[in-house]
Amino acid sequence: MHLATLRGAALLVPWRQRAEWLSEWRSELWYVRQSRGTKGVTAFCLGAFKDALWLRRNTPCQEARKMSCLESPVKSLLFLALLAAVSLLLTIRVPHARVEGEPPVREQLILLNLHALLITFLVLPAITSLRLGEYPANSHSPPLATRLRRWFFLAIKIALIIQILFCTSASSKLIQPYVWVIYLLAFRWALIDQRQRCPVCLRLLTNPTRIGRPSQTFLEWYGIELMCAKGHGLLYVPEIPTSCYSTQRWLYLDPTWSSFFPSHELREHGSLALSMQSYATLTWRSCRSRGKYGLLPDQIHGHRCS
Repeated sequence: MHLATLRGAALLVPWRQRAEWLSEWRSELWYVRQSRGTKGVTAFCLGAFKDALWLRRNTPCQEARKMSCLESPVKSLLFLALLAAVSLLLTIRVPHARVEGEPPVREQLILLNLHALLITFLVLPAITSLRLGEYPANSHSPPLATRLRRWFFLAIKIALIIQILFCTSASSKLIQPYVWVIYLLAFRWALIDQRQRCPVCLRLLTNPTRIGRPSQTFLEWYGIELMCAKGHGLLYVPEIPTSCYSTQRWLYLDPTWSSFFPSHELREHGSLALSMQSYATLTWRSCRSRGKYGLLPDQIHGHRCS
């Protein structure tokens, strides 16, 4: 029974650490049986669930990022394009009967979707911010053409979403009364997804790390930091909007930083990536008041902000 409890708790542990975690707890269980009674052993086994939950919450979620089919911008657009093609095919194959005395079906669908889009644009600012963040340029910013790619990426996503929902509402009358809700959720996802992507390579950012404490909000920075797996930069997301950090802010890194963030090592060795992120973060935070962004890695050891 006690071993079964430990095995059940092990299911909460990330699978890479599961075998080692279970072996360690089984070894400790033997010592607990020798020194405590039955109640002590039961309490010990139940404590394994708390430890397993803590380990899952504090382990960098590399597995989910690695398996995410939407991490790459190309895969994300291909997925939306596939949904658009399927919805278009269903629309073509489903017959549409016209009721005498009513406008054509196409006009009804156009009016329905225009009405849904109008409601979406009015309600959307109430559930999510329309701002994508601040991306201040520095000496290491990419060319203008590269920076414009994220806007084209967002425009293509929105266009595909509109096509998907237009065709879906045409093929199914059941969702027509609620199509504006689906538009609202889809546009909200598009904005959140855009804010979580690198403005250079458009890949989803990784390794979210909480920096600071709530008590530091007034004089220091408090929030979450994310990083690009290819070393293009760091994203700072304030936990509580303030006058200094009203929205998320992107920091472009020098291209030589990319050698410290190889994608395969970042995925397989999250601790290395987090340590490098903290290294870059400390440098930026210590020098930001002087405007010395984008330091070269080989300049940091000998650089003094004073």
